[in-house]
Amino acid sequence: MRRILLTLAVALFSVTAPATPVSAVTVRHKTPRPPVPSPRVLAQEALVHHRQLLEFDAESKLAVVASRFHLTLQELVAKWQRVAICEVNGRWSMEGPIYSGIGFSNVNWQRFGGTRFGPLAGDATPVQQVLIGMRITQTWIPDQYGCSPLGW
Repeated sequence: MRRILLTLAVALFSVTAPATPVSAVTVRHKTPRPPVPSPRVLAQEALVHHRQLLEFDAESKLAVVASRFHLTLQELVAKWQRVAICEVNGRWSMEGPIYSGIGFSNVNWQRFGGTRFGPLAGDATPVQQVLIGMRITQTWIPDQYGCSPLGW
């Protein structure tokens, strides 16, 4: 009896499982990771986001000022657009001895906080320039009518 049990045990342990065909084996692939953006791309995205926040901040502050005059933001910017036409022919990104669409000197641009939006007034958006213009004029809107092509 011992011999039979021993023979069965050896036979049982010596028998190997049938080999699994290769086609039935599932191969697991690693899912590809999305490419990591370069530091340059990340910096550009951060800069774009920062500029959008600055523009939103300028628009919201200027909208408050416009509401005091019972104007919309677009109407207020349109009034300053006429000033820009008188000052520098409406070119908001003007550079030279006078910067921006409403004729800022760099000294005034810096003194009234414009460097938050750009080193020169011409680097800022029209809304940002109008916001600084309202600070300079203490919320007074210069006369936009009756200017000659050469200015006032």
